Amino acid sequence: MTELKAKTREIKDNINKIRREGLIPAVVYSKGEKADNLSINYIQFEKVYEHAGESSLIDLVMEGGQAKKVLIHEIQREPVRNKFLHVDFYEVDLKKKVTAPVEIELVGEAPIVKSEGGIVIKHLDEIEIECLPMDLIKDYKVDISGLDSFDSAIHVKDLKISDKITILDDPDEVVVNVSEPRKEEEAPVAVAEEAAEGAEVKESAEGEEKTEDKKEEEKK
Repeated sequence: MTELKAKTREIKDNINKIRREGLIPAVVYSKGEKADNLSINYIQFEKVYEHAGESSLIDLVMEGGQAKKVLIHEIQREPVRNKFLHVDFYEVDLKKKVTAPVEIELVGEAPIVKSEGGIVIKHLDEIEIECLPMDLIKDYKVDISGLDSFDSAIHVKDLKISDKITILDDPDEVVVNVSEPRKEEEAPVAVAEEAAEGAEVKESAEGEEKTEDKKEEEKK
């Protein structure tokens, strides 16, 4: 299990000063207990978040050695540089089920892409799961090697997962499918051809008019 060290801070501590010291202000919520205000090392948290995401348990080690099993509940980021500004942790009860988002990762290659130039369309980036904290997973890999026609698709109900985990999304929702390749733009070509034909007809008509005018003049 991933480990992250935390230090207790006072609510009155200067947040900007904490960030300048390479730390992130944080809070850990525990059911039935008062929330603890913390600070965590920015670089360490960055590594932990990359490894654990928001659906894996983390051992949050407090000062004095006490460890709380937590999930990353919410993250605040700076709009421009996308840097971490604040983190909320939630201490879980290992005997009670929790819900968490799990990222979907596509693996393999769809035969229809190679044979017909199909385009893979991913409809879901994540699924919502429910399970005991110790059964949580970071991501779910979806094998698309079975997509061999433009009619084939993978739905939520097709996902095979541990019987300890329940997927909460609509079973009939499409996870991924393959669409036909975009056809070459024929409309502009057709329009151009029609325009060319129109120009030829116009020129022909104008030529006939000039010929008729010339004949009239000669008669005069």
